[in-house]
Amino acid sequence: MRKVVLALVATGPFFLAGSAWTQISMVHVTSCSVGVFPGTVCIIPSTGIGNLIVVGWQMGAGADTTTTISGVADNIGNIYTEAGSARSIDTNSGSMVDVWYSKNSTPGATSITITPSATVTSGAVVIWEFSGIDTAVPLDATSTLNSQPSTTTPSGAAVIISSPAEVIVSLAIVANSVTGIFSGNGFTNDSQLNAQGWAHLITSSPGAFFAQWNQSSAGTYASSTVSFKAAASGITLNACDLNQDGAVNAVDSQLAVNMALGLLPCTANIAGFGVCNTDVANRVITAALCGNCVTNGSATLHSVTLTWLPSISINIIAYNVYRATTSGGPYTRVGLSPVPVMIFTDSNVQAGQTYYYVVTAVDFNNNESVYSNEAPAIVPTP
Repeated sequence: MRKVVLALVATGPFFLAGSAWTQISMVHVTSCSVGVFPGTVCIIPSTGIGNLIVVGWQMGAGADTTTTISGVADNIGNIYTEAGSARSIDTNSGSMVDVWYSKNSTPGATSITITPSATVTSGAVVIWEFSGIDTAVPLDATSTLNSQPSTTTPSGAAVIISSPAEVIVSLAIVANSVTGIFSGNGFTNDSQLNAQGWAHLITSSPGAFFAQWNQSSAGTYASSTVSFKAAASGITLNACDLNQDGAVNAVDSQLAVNMALGLLPCTANIAGFGVCNTDVANRVITAALCGNCVTNGSATLHSVTLTWLPSISINIIAYNVYRATTSGGPYTRVGLSPVPVMIFTDSNVQAGQTYYYVVTAVDFNNNESVYSNEAPAIVPTP
């Protein structure tokens, strides 16, 4: 496997503050039996007010992959739209998935109908309802994978999210049968309707996320993944609090760096410890950390947040993080298990200490790459 490139380490005091996001909760997930569309009506529990309804559609193998969804509707009149370009296809098996959603729901919807552009004899639908979602512009990221190579462990399309609180819904259509979530993957396996993959994850930090499933035997697949933002809680936020979690800290510095690297739609300069400034007109953010933050008289709690660029080797499923107190090692693994995303926060650090981090990539067979380049992190005092 190739070496992993560690992009940057952002360090500094990380102090606890009240969340600036509403807690996301799944109200229900309902599987609609495999049937003929149009014609099949999906019955769901009565919807609540102001929630997000997500409709995951799967068209069975052997169908015409040019088929699209013409519309989604419910009995109460909620408006449904496609979640960006969420349609993905596997031309090898002749199957398709798509994701639609309705924001800020009107209460009382109990049935949903899906109308494809042509008759589909083997269609399947899973419907989620979530509370705590942004009611105005909930959609954040959409990602698709089409006609992927044959494998027994299909990985869903990955999304990169910038806010700490989001819900991610991921679908996979496989040539054979999904038998569950791959060991160690953080997504919840919500359904195996029609032997396919339907999963979700509620996040608590920014980063890149993807679901992964087990397939009964090797086969091709396709995947669609969509993320939705939490509603703001109404807390007044600092202009430099880029992830709007109520604190200006290492995560904000990292987000600013991601903007500078082109990973997020903005540019940034990191000015070290000190104050924050914003230049909205030029879309430039100078994000920095305060050197002696305390909350309610408590001592500062430090952490180190790392992000890295993904390995370009095939079949990579996770990463191990190692650290040392001397440049060049010896390194000790941090955390009990590999992480499936390209971000990691080490909260077990001491004020005034310098740490040296490296990352390795792990593939499906648990093979581990050589160490990445080393990145130092200086934890401030206090």
